[in-house]
Amino acid sequence: MEGVYQWAMGVSLCAVVVCIVEMLLSDTALEKTVRFVLGSFLLSAVILPLGGAVRTGVQDIPWEQYQEEALPDSGLRMMKQRQAYVEQSVAALVDKTLLEHGISAAEITVQTDIDEDNCISMITAEVMLPSAEAPHSREVSRWVREELGIECRTVIVEG
Repeated sequence: MEGVYQWAMGVSLCAVVVCIVEMLLSDTALEKTVRFVLGSFLLSAVILPLGGAVRTGVQDIPWEQYQEEALPDSGLRMMKQRQAYVEQSVAALVDKTLLEHGISAAEITVQTDIDEDNCISMITAEVMLPSAEAPHSREVSRWVREELGIECRTVIVEG
């Protein structure tokens, strides 16, 4: 209650000062400017203490608790999405490279890892070749390693 009393006294004192200044400068060329400045002064005397009350109320909310709970889960989920996207993109690139050499893969999987700095690194690509493409197994591994810089393991599957 003491805070409301102090606020009311401050606003009253500002209103008295504004009235006295307006009476003293009533017929000047800068009348509109002076009224604007005095009105702003009075308005700030009314609003600023309310802003302080809101600010202290907002400061009492434990924001760290909400940030700690929300960020790791959503950050981890986003990194997993990025990792899956990278794996799919690299698999498509390996497939495109093999098609340029006339090789059709049955399936291509890429294994990646996320290090402590949240960087995605390639581990290996696994190319599953149909038995008809078995003679090209070593060439496929070499092409992927040389052209894309990814270690490749080929597996022959029935079909």
